[in-house]
Amino acid sequence: MHPTNDSKKSWIELGYELFSEEGHEGLQVERLARILNKNKSGYYHYFGDKDVFLNALMAEHLERAHAYAEQIKLIKDFDPEYIQLMVKNKTTILFQMQLVKNREFRIFIDTALKVNELIVPVISPVFGRYLGVSQEEASKFWGLLRDSFYSRVTLKTFSAEWISAFTAELRNIVSLVGQR
Repeated sequence: MHPTNDSKKSWIELGYELFSEEGHEGLQVERLARILNKNKSGYYHYFGDKDVFLNALMAEHLERAHAYAEQIKLIKDFDPEYIQLMVKNKTTILFQMQLVKNREFRIFIDTALKVNELIVPVISPVFGRYLGVSQEEASKFWGLLRDSFYSRVTLKTFSAEWISAFTAELRNIVSLVGQR
């Protein structure tokens, strides 16, 4: 008997979650099978090897990023609306963070860049209003904030309160610079 497509989806969903929390190091076939209470042969049936599995995870991430970008288009205010959206999409954001942190792998950096191409244009107007700067300036500040965010956030600190305080830091710096 062959596993169902629901089974394939369960491998991808678990892999996505583990990757977002631990990076690619957390993706051992034996561990995935144990957590899912499935036989490793199901993994090999669907994916064959880790490269195919990683490609499936990247496709899943791009799909989630498209949905996230559409959600961003609906918000007006960075704080609290966008911050709440971030918390709601924590796994997707942490997955993106892992891609950036492990950018020495071509597939990871290529996927991260594709996601940035989706997100930056839709977040820049909202972020610009928050900072009180043009959309072009907001786009540049967003890159700085994003990279700093990825280097400082952890699974445990990822909360609306932490993100709000973190982004307020940048807002204060931009305000101080603007006063000069």
